Amino acid sequence: MIGFLRRFLPLLAVLVLAGAIYDGWIFYSRWEWRREADRARANTEAERDRAALKSIGGGGFQILNFYGSPATIRPGQPANICYSVTGAATLRLDPPVADVYPALSHCVQAAPRKDTEFTLTATDSAGHTATAKFTLRVIR
Repeated sequence: MIGFLRRFLPLLAVLVLAGAIYDGWIFYSRWEWRREADRARANTEAERDRAALKSIGGGGFQILNFYGSPATIRPGQPANICYSVTGAATLRLDPPVADVYPALSHCVQAAPRKDTEFTLTATDSAGHTATAKFTLRVIR
């Protein structure tokens, strides 16, 4: 019996070692595959985020929109003054009708009695400025 074990034990050790190496390879390959899949998903999400950012102005500093809705009103009738800016640190509306702040989409109300030219001035953190103007028409 001892002679049988002496002959069988090295073979058993080789088989166990081969099994352990095979299991290790399986675990490593699955881990590597999952890591590659996570990397590919992160790259896809980053590309989608870049495309979305580009579609709304590219993430740079600019005034995307500045308009009144409706564009023509009767005296004293309210209108929405809407704007969209990216990369701005501060914002100023002249003539002032409400507090404004940097936003991708925001509207304030105004009810002028005569034609009024509104000016939106945006400033970024580096001190660069951008302006946009529009005139809200008042029908008599």
